[in-house]
Amino acid sequence: MSTEIKVLEADMLDLPFEDGCFDVVIEKGTMDVLFVDSGDPWNPHPATVEKVMKMLHEIHRVLKPEGIFISITFGQPHFRRRFFSDPEFTWSIEWNTFGETFHYFFYVLKKGQRSSESEECREKTHMPSISLYHDELEGEDFLFRTNIDEMES
Repeated sequence: MSTEIKVLEADMLDLPFEDGCFDVVIEKGTMDVLFVDSGDPWNPHPATVEKVMKMLHEIHRVLKPEGIFISITFGQPHFRRRFFSDPEFTWSIEWNTFGETFHYFFYVLKKGQRSSESEECREKTHMPSISLYHDELEGEDFLFRTNIDEMES
């Protein structure tokens, strides 16, 4: 993995990048925005489902064969599972839960091999430690201080 980090922004529904060009794609709350006014979280509006799937297809497309997609969200696993587990995606899915009373979720989707039925969408028991102190979370470089290399093993 290259040590150079480039931060880019683009339309998440129509990414202007070649297939398989990114090692890592990170989204924080972007998918959450698509679910605003989506109706019942168990049965979101068809337009919402279409946008979410388009976003995930674009992310899957631009990831390298063993790339990693990180999603940081308030979306609970029982609501995200149906989207992340679509048969067209070839990634394994793990997550961790953060927060004491108000939880958010850190999903790690590794392209290249689907999770088996028994392992699919399970909570990972060990994740690299990430400081959740408010003063450290406020820094713009919070995600850059997260050791992604530890998540690849």
